[in-house]
Amino acid sequence: MEISARQHGLHSLASVLPRPGMLVADQDIIAAACQDYRGWYRGKALAVARPRTVAEIQELVRAAGNLKYAIVPQGGNTSMCGAAVPLDCDAPSIVLSTAALNQIRSTNAGSWSIVAEAGCTLAQVQDAARSANRHFGLDLGARGSATIGGAIATNAGGVGVVRYGNCRDLVLGLEVVLPDGQLWSGLRTLRKDNSGFDLKHLFIGSEGTLGIITAASLKLHPAETTSGSALICTGSLEAATQFADLALEMAAGELSAIELMPVMGIRRSCEELLRCRPPLELSSEWFVLCRLASQQPVQEKLENIVARALEAGLCADAVLSHSVAQETQLWAIRDSFSELHKFLGASIRFDYCVPLGKIPELYHRLCAAIDKVAPGFVPFGFGHLGDGNLHFSACQPERTETNEFVGNRQEIETVANAIVWELGGTVSAEHGIGQLHLHEVSQQKSSTELTMMQCVKRSFDAFELMNPGKLLPT
Repeated sequence: MEISARQHGLHSLASVLPRPGMLVADQDIIAAACQDYRGWYRGKALAVARPRTVAEIQELVRAAGNLKYAIVPQGGNTSMCGAAVPLDCDAPSIVLSTAALNQIRSTNAGSWSIVAEAGCTLAQVQDAARSANRHFGLDLGARGSATIGGAIATNAGGVGVVRYGNCRDLVLGLEVVLPDGQLWSGLRTLRKDNSGFDLKHLFIGSEGTLGIITAASLKLHPAETTSGSALICTGSLEAATQFADLALEMAAGELSAIELMPVMGIRRSCEELLRCRPPLELSSEWFVLCRLASQQPVQEKLENIVARALEAGLCADAVLSHSVAQETQLWAIRDSFSELHKFLGASIRFDYCVPLGKIPELYHRLCAAIDKVAPGFVPFGFGHLGDGNLHFSACQPERTETNEFVGNRQEIETVANAIVWELGGTVSAEHGIGQLHLHEVSQQKSSTELTMMQCVKRSFDAFELMNPGKLLPT
């Protein structure tokens, strides 16, 4: 009976769509689209929609809306919070893949802008900018699979925030299919437009709950034709933070990334993932990986920064890249940290941001508080020193059963979140809310903020069919 009703619903939906085959009902394809890449969330969907044009997305949204079917937009499905998969419930949902909207519509070196469709990967946008002798500043480890639409929908950050800002700072305009099927064509490339509400900001970070981003006009910067990186051995977290301040002061705007890296992450990534020797002696608990980039040589400036750090006692040892291959190898270590989690047993992960300079206090207080709940847990902390974003994982202690450790999850999260809020921070720095942080966001934000967010949601999506159950606590 239920199967028949679902088949009838799919037939009704397919019959009004402009192209046969847009809906895929193969159960293996549906199952893959209904699971996030980390395997944390599994949902249910009637079908996967694969539109090839913006017009097809409009038709799909209209038809699904008439049937009261939910739409779950999905790009590269690299969400860290379960934002891109449907809920595990019986409410009818369609996963809408933007993969086929993968064209660079235009690149304009003169206006320092590029227009890319939502399904373009981040690497594709970077390459297109490079071909025009320009640079696109957003960069993530998942650059080869994460799509620009998903990055905008979650306001992604990554390693370049210290220089170029979050994704929000790189978006000039958007094209969006609204919940009623209308198309908002806001692909402007203006750097200034003080003519009322800047509507694009409603959709940046909205995780597909207000509409479907189909294309974006993006800000470009001067090409990074030369670069150099250094891996710095520091004596403490405090020294790492002071080194970051020194680098920001001395780099004169050419610091493009500065990353905190623990000795455990470097050692185990080299041993278990990259199968290589560490680039320097691992004689300390903390390291900093920094990168300078410009159109002029940066090696001398990088050497001066390291020399000054040595004089000030902030640095015990360092290795500097002298070739593209060496620099690539250094950053491969940092890029592997997310994948490294699969070797660390069960882990409870946090994506915190605190005001600049407070990462050492945050880390030390997290370790002390969590150890009282889960004695002997293994801390794995790394992240972006230039913007206060600490990725902190509480990993399973040795000789502890997984179920016993995971059973403490709620208490661990409670004590950890309390600390970040005391420091004026947030539970989601760059990964978004999705399904994972619904409870925490209701605690972090005031009732006034939550009411305002719900009012915006209802004004766009009265029937709550756009990615329901994400971002906004009910």
